[in-house]
Amino acid sequence: MGTPVRRHQNAPRPPLEGVAVLLMVILLLGPTSCLSRRSEPTESPAGPAGARAVEEPSTTSDYIIGSGDVLNILVYGEPDLTVVSRVSNEGFIELPLIGRVRASGRTAPELKQAIEAKFKQGYLVNPSVQVLLQDYKQNVVHLMGQVATPGPYRITHSNTLMGTISKAGGFTPIAKRNKVKIIRREDGGSRVFYVDTLRITKDGKLEDDVLLKPGDVIIVPERFF
Repeated sequence: MGTPVRRHQNAPRPPLEGVAVLLMVILLLGPTSCLSRRSEPTESPAGPAGARAVEEPSTTSDYIIGSGDVLNILVYGEPDLTVVSRVSNEGFIELPLIGRVRASGRTAPELKQAIEAKFKQGYLVNPSVQVLLQDYKQNVVHLMGQVATPGPYRITHSNTLMGTISKAGGFTPIAKRNKVKIIRREDGGSRVFYVDTLRITKDGKLEDDVLLKPGDVIIVPERFF
């Protein structure tokens, strides 16, 4: 007869003790505590009373407001205080509750701060104001396209194209400098002409610079490689 096969007395048993411990933890702490939680979406910080941050239009942040300009004053959450106001000859605008505010000689961000400060004087807890330039009555040109700071710029009788581009921070690296477009109102219509600014800057042809006129629209196109 063959030797009978002996069973090992020390064969591994199912880990019943570990299962029991896990069941006890689930019963004590609840089933959801043993599961990985989803990360909750983080909310962007809001201002007091849930006020949203109002961004100033970059194209008008450097423009100096003057008499005759038309301003759109927006007060977030207060539609009765939102008005369109023309800057008077004395340089003021008239607003609900706070009355006259000096606008002439200030930029839109500066006027925004001044209006908010007045509203805080016993009217609104945390006012959020936006100042939009709706109409320009000053001697301005509009600079668009590939310059550092596009927007309206006030000019005098001696302002040139290159001087105004310099005020705007100069050309961007992708500007097409040899074909700057100028649109000018003339005789009830418009005239379009182009200026090669490379001749002015590189070749020293200062006579090619252009005296600007109020209402001119200057467009600096993008250079394609």
